[in-house]
Amino acid sequence: MNHFNLRKSTSVFLASAFLVSALPVSASAMEANTDKEEVIYVNLDNDGSVREINVVNIFGGDTEGVIIDYGKYLDVRNMATIDTIDLSGDTIKINSSAEKLYYEGKLESTLMPWDIQIRYFLDGKEYSAEEIAGKSGEIKITICIAQNQKYKGDFYDNYALQASLSFDTDKCKNIAAPDAAVANAGSKKQLTCTILPGKGADIEITAEVSDFEMDGISINGIPLNLNIEVDDEELMEQITELLDAVSQLDDGAAELQDGVFDLQDGAQSDLKSGVNDLKDGARQLHSGAADLKDGGSTLQDGAADLQNGVNALDEGIHSLNSGIGQMQEALNTLNQQSPELVNGSASFKAALTQLQEALGGVSLVTEDLSALTDASSAMKAGINDLVNGITALQNHVNFDAYKGVMSQNGLDIDGLRQKNESAVSGLEGLISSLSTQIEGLKNAGIDTFGIESQVSQLSDIISLLKASNASIGGTESYLQTVSSNLSSLLQGAAALQENYGIFDGKIGELVNIIGGLAYQMSELSSAINTLVSEYGKLDQGINGYTEAVAKTAAGYSQITDGAAQLVTGSSALKTGSENLYSGTGGLLSGIVEIYDGTGTLKDGTGTLDDGAAELLSGIAQLYDGAGELKDGTSTIREETAGMDTEITDKIDELIETVTGGDFEVTSFVSDKNTNVQSVQFVIKADGVQTEEVSEVTEEMPKKLTVWQKFLNLFGLYHEN
Repeated sequence: MNHFNLRKSTSVFLASAFLVSALPVSASAMEANTDKEEVIYVNLDNDGSVREINVVNIFGGDTEGVIIDYGKYLDVRNMATIDTIDLSGDTIKINSSAEKLYYEGKLESTLMPWDIQIRYFLDGKEYSAEEIAGKSGEIKITICIAQNQKYKGDFYDNYALQASLSFDTDKCKNIAAPDAAVANAGSKKQLTCTILPGKGADIEITAEVSDFEMDGISINGIPLNLNIEVDDEELMEQITELLDAVSQLDDGAAELQDGVFDLQDGAQSDLKSGVNDLKDGARQLHSGAADLKDGGSTLQDGAADLQNGVNALDEGIHSLNSGIGQMQEALNTLNQQSPELVNGSASFKAALTQLQEALGGVSLVTEDLSALTDASSAMKAGINDLVNGITALQNHVNFDAYKGVMSQNGLDIDGLRQKNESAVSGLEGLISSLSTQIEGLKNAGIDTFGIESQVSQLSDIISLLKASNASIGGTESYLQTVSSNLSSLLQGAAALQENYGIFDGKIGELVNIIGGLAYQMSELSSAINTLVSEYGKLDQGINGYTEAVAKTAAGYSQITDGAAQLVTGSSALKTGSENLYSGTGGLLSGIVEIYDGTGTLKDGTGTLDDGAAELLSGIAQLYDGAGELKDGTSTIREETAGMDTEITDKIDELIETVTGGDFEVTSFVSDKNTNVQSVQFVIKADGVQTEEVSEVTEEMPKKLTVWQKFLNLFGLYHEN
């Protein structure tokens, strides 16, 4: 099952697989490549086919000196310095002068580990991305991600993917994605899906659209190899309690079976023997009564026989009473063992419930993760804008740029400075000459006021020209100082940009990890919920059984009371027979009644014999039920034996699916690159956009003055 995780910037991981097939190179002739990281940028068409693959190779630490790298590139470019890149076959050499170096290369191959297909349907009919742009109706988008069988490598089995895309809610309604996490981001709905290593995905999105447009689909790929420690001590303590409860339940069932066996054995011997003795005594009593009835002359002998029969009956009744008492004790013992059986089952059920509650307490809120990634992305974008603004300002704020702008407006600053100096020199010579002439004219008595006034004006002009040169010098000093400060500011901003880019990437990795973990924990919680539900039925059955035993013990007390009454009656009968034997006069009529009573007693012993048979049958059924219960508890005990080890292994297995195995990072670009610390995939599929045609009205530029142009150079000029 695929789980979407909300992110603002949608990224689809698709690691493009690039096989470097070169002629064999001997180990002695090939130089070891420099330690590096690889970021693979894959550009997809909007149907998922690969358009091109570019690789940014990052060399960190102290990279000054010769850098060796391998890969088949169509072209390469240095992204960080002006050092020349030497590309010869599949070997790249750079004489680096920087502590950190980035260079980008466009790969010859477009083969990658994943095969992606993106399809678009409107009202049940398939369209291309260009055809469906701007249309309205019921739309369906399918994204199929599977293993590329042509690529040979381990990225598919060890890299997790996160795919994301967004929809404008002004144009898309009723957005549905069964396997997606959907979240609001301003006026857009964002959908995110995480695909675990070695798993493909079939993603389907449906919506009602008008003038349909969609941003590009992004997929990011990173190795899922994390170090997570899980404290399962509390869980295993509950499992141990569960196993102990199962053992107690099985032991209680064994004791129950033994008790029922003793009850059955006693009932079959003592009870049956007592009933048989009672039946024999009743027959003898009836026979004696018959003899008494048939022969009055033998009344004395009949009375003796009656006495003998009564004695036998009394012995049988006492034997029956003894057997019934033993059976009552066995039932009481069985009933006393019932609480242990009920408590063991309750402990088992409570342990399962605690385990269920412990797992049910795990909760992950994707909205919080979304807020984190949204804020980080916004911060990253703001830092990028800051770096771009400082770069643009540095390029335009310097003295050379100032002289260039002034030159474009017809003013040569250097020429103006030289002309000012020449004019000052000439005017100072002229003033000196005029001063000499003024002295001569004064000596001749000629008025020189007008000439002296002109000399004063020339002095003012000299001051103005010197002020102009001073202004040029001050402007030069100021702009050079500003340019130097901007360079320092740009270096700091660039360092901030680089460090925050790494931090933003780690936030994305954290969101991916938490999403995959939530999925695995939900499966374990579902299994425990099922076990709790099913065991509740067994617990109800055990409670019903113990209640039945209690009722049987209570009901059997009535038989015990009846047997006691029968003993009392037998004693009275024995006394009467003795009285009858001692005095036979006037008892013949009583003998007839005794004969009738013995017939009834004989019939009663038959009924008692039938009841005893039914009781024995019930005890046999109880013994069979106790045996079935023991078989069931034994099965539970056998099935749960080693359950703690199995659960530990299952937890380890689930954690391994989240954290990944011991995957050793290899180069995506070339198998000659053996010193690669990390490989990351960033893939972007084109979106669906309508073409917009707008009229461009050309306006004649307004002519600015020199001062307005100077203000505009620093962004300080605004039209009224």
